[in-house]
Amino acid sequence: MAGSVTGRSRPLLGHDGAITLAAALLVAVLSLGIAPLLAMRAVRRTARDAGTVPPAPPSRILLLGHRLERGGVSAVFAARLDRALALAQTHPGAQVLILGGPTTPGAPTEAEAGRDWLVARGLDPARIGIETRSRNTIENLANHRAAHPGALHEALVTSRLHLHRAGLTARGLGLSPAPVAAEAAHAPDLPRLMAEGFMVLWYVTGRWLSQTLRRRAWLARID
Repeated sequence: MAGSVTGRSRPLLGHDGAITLAAALLVAVLSLGIAPLLAMRAVRRTARDAGTVPPAPPSRILLLGHRLERGGVSAVFAARLDRALALAQTHPGAQVLILGGPTTPGAPTEAEAGRDWLVARGLDPARIGIETRSRNTIENLANHRAAHPGALHEALVTSRLHLHRAGLTARGLGLSPAPVAAEAAHAPDLPRLMAEGFMVLWYVTGRWLSQTLRRRAWLARID
């Protein structure tokens, strides 16, 4: 599956993002910090319990990109790519789709850098597809859904601390990929855990607020 997937450009945060961010901050304050702590607990539980192989052979391997470092693949991204490569070698009939747009102007997109990394390690480029417009997890999966309607057995590869939010986002979009952890085991990382916990709280708060207010434009970004 060669080629690239494009999507319509939108503001990275936008009016709805700013409102839902403010709402998430308010929830964190009014709950006296309990809401983000519960989100962190869920993130840590998913990170700890996630497996490194899907329960069934996948037809497509979805690989979430990560911000490049000096135009190259970061250590976090390399771990995801290494896991995807292992899955692709174990399941030679599976397609690989790398999701990730530009990091900095003039540099390769995350997906392009990931494709080059895999090809350099022997993966057939004909098996690799790229989505190069998305800037965050929601856009990653929304653009994928728009370009690839229809059910396939999919595996979703990302970092352990990112798996909970990625899974919530996928299910919110009507997708059901099997989660696959990049790292062999969970390693405690409090700053990243706190960041992911808040991102989960922001997503959940934004989804609830969008549904409560029946804001179709807001829901279009996450539903």
